[in-house]
Amino acid sequence: DTGNKISRRSLIHGTQHIILGGKTVIQAEAVIRGDLYRSPTTAAAAAAAADAQQQQSQSQPSNQPSVAITIGRYSYVSRQAVLRPPSRIHRGMVIFYPLKIGDHVFVGERSVVEAAQVGNHVHIGRDVVVGPWRFSRIS
Repeated sequence: DTGNKISRRSLIHGTQHIILGGKTVIQAEAVIRGDLYRSPTTAAAAAAAADAQQQQSQSQPSNQPSVAITIGRYSYVSRQAVLRPPSRIHRGMVIFYPLKIGDHVFVGERSVVEAAQVGNHVHIGRDVVVGPWRFSRIS
């Protein structure tokens, strides 16, 4: 047992792309968007990938990350908080990058976290918006 406590009333999307470090609490109505992750290939690169795949062995893993959100140990996500990975628009396509949250992090009620990384021992207050590509750290 990892000790994670997740409310049945929370909205967790794309659970296969979310990693919880243990002893993490996710309150009711919190939204975690694990479904927003970088897909292995784009439609434009599909033909080139098919040609390259014929030349390489099938056993090699993809170099694209499949984890959208990682939350460290002893972290707390309050009611109605939203965690979603940061994104960029590249050549007309939205590309998502991983969101990493450290250990002992508190996310307050109705806060939105779209940062690339939140360090250890960080307290994000109520109604705070942490914009894309921000790095929150404690030294």
